[in-house]
Amino acid sequence: MLEVSAPSLEFFETALIVLALCNFVLGVGMFFLMQVRYSQNLSRGTRRLGYASLIVPPYDVQSLEGLWAVARREDREAIEEVLVGESSFSGEENHAGFLEAVSASNIHAGWIRRLQKGRTLERVRAARMLGYFPDPRGVEALAQALRDGSPKVALSSVLSLGRLKARAAVPALVEALPHLPRIIPDITLTAVLASCARGEPRSLRQLLKSPDDRLRHIGAWALSEIADASVLTDLTATARDSYPEVRAKVARALARISDPPSLEALAILAYDPVWFVRLRALNSLGDIGKPEGAGIALVALDDEVREVSSRAAYALRKIQGMAVDLAVEVLRTKPRANFEILISEWERAGFLDGLARDLADPSSARAEASRDFLSVLIAAGVSSTLESFVLLYPDADIRLRIAQLLLEAPQPQVHTQLVALAQDSRCDPRVARAILESEPVPVAHNASQAGPS
Repeated sequence: MLEVSAPSLEFFETALIVLALCNFVLGVGMFFLMQVRYSQNLSRGTRRLGYASLIVPPYDVQSLEGLWAVARREDREAIEEVLVGESSFSGEENHAGFLEAVSASNIHAGWIRRLQKGRTLERVRAARMLGYFPDPRGVEALAQALRDGSPKVALSSVLSLGRLKARAAVPALVEALPHLPRIIPDITLTAVLASCARGEPRSLRQLLKSPDDRLRHIGAWALSEIADASVLTDLTATARDSYPEVRAKVARALARISDPPSLEALAILAYDPVWFVRLRALNSLGDIGKPEGAGIALVALDDEVREVSSRAAYALRKIQGMAVDLAVEVLRTKPRANFEILISEWERAGFLDGLARDLADPSSARAEASRDFLSVLIAAGVSSTLESFVLLYPDADIRLRIAQLLLEAPQPQVHTQLVALAQDSRCDPRVARAILESEPVPVAHNASQAGPS
C-alpha cells in the first residue's frame, strides 16, 4: 500500500504566504474597483446636477432639443434623469408647460423610435421614460410594446401604462393579457388595469367572461378596486363563478355598491362553501352597513372557522354598533366563544375607551348605559376587560374610579379577580390599595344601590 508522507512545516509556511498574497491582491483589486465605481458615480452625479441647472423654467422645445443634440450618450442618460425628476417636481405653475415641451420635442420622438427598434436595454429604458410623459403617441407605442418578445420590455411597458393611468390603453391591455409573460405578477397587472380603467370599469367586464380562471380572477380583482353600479349586473352574474378566488374578489367588489342586487349576492356568498369567500362577503356586508346584513352576520358568528366568525363580528359592529342589547343577545343565544369573539372585535375598535370615558363621568347621559354594559361584562366574566380597565388604561384616576365601581358588583368572583389584579406588579398603588382595603360585597347586595365609595 502506498504511503503518503505528512506535509512538512515548509509546505504550510509556503501555503500561508500564498494565501496571504492572494488576499492582499484581492483587497487591492477591490479597493481600486470601488474607487473607479465611486468616481463614476461622482461624475454622473456632477453631470446630472449640471444639466439640472440648465433645464429650468420657462421650458421650451428648442432649448431642450439643443441641449440634447450636443450631449454625449452618458450625458443623455443624465438629461433623462433630470427630466424624470422635473416631471414630478417642476411645480404646479410650470408642470403642464414642462410636459408639453418634452412631449413635443425630438427627445420624446426618439424614445418612441428606440422602443420600436432599439436593443433590449434601450427598449426597456425608452418604455420607462415614456411612462412619465402623457402623450397619445407614447401610449400607443407602449400598447404595441405589450407584445414585445422581451419579457423585460413588456414589463416596463405595463408599468409605464399604469403610471400614466392611460385609459386609452385598456383595450390593448385586456387583449394582451393572455399573452403577457408570466414574470409579470398578477398583482401588478391588477393594479395597472385598475389604474387605467378607473372611472370606466365597464371596459374590464369582458375579463369576467373569460374561460381562463386566471384572467377572470385578475378582472374581478381589478374591479374590486374600481367597481360601480355600471358593472353590478356582471358582478352578480360572476358571483356564481366556479373558481373560489373569483367569487371572493367579486364579494370585495360588491362592497363598493349598496344597491339591493349587491346585497342579495353578498347574502348568498356569505354561505359559500369556501371559508375565505364567506369572510370576504361578511366584510363587504359590514362595509356597506345596511341593516339587511345584520341577520346574516349574526348567524355567521357560529361559523366553524374562527376568521369568519371574527369577520361576522366586524360586520355586526359596523351595522349595529356596539350596543348593550346586541351583547346581551349574543351572550344569551350563542355559545360563550361567540360572545368572546364579539367583545374582542369591539376591543380592537376601541369601545373600552368610550366606556371608560362614560364611567368616569357619572353625570353624563351615557353613564347609565355604560354601567349596564359593564354589568353584562362582569356577569359574563370577561376578565380581559377587567384587566384592561384596572391595569392598562392610561388614566390612573379613571382606573381608580372603575375599580371602585367594580368593587360594588354583586358577583363574588369579581372581587376575587380584582384582588388577583391588585397583586399584579403592573397595578397602580392607589388602585391596589383601594381593592385590598375593600370588603367583599355580599351576594344579596342590591346593585342598584351602588355608588362611588
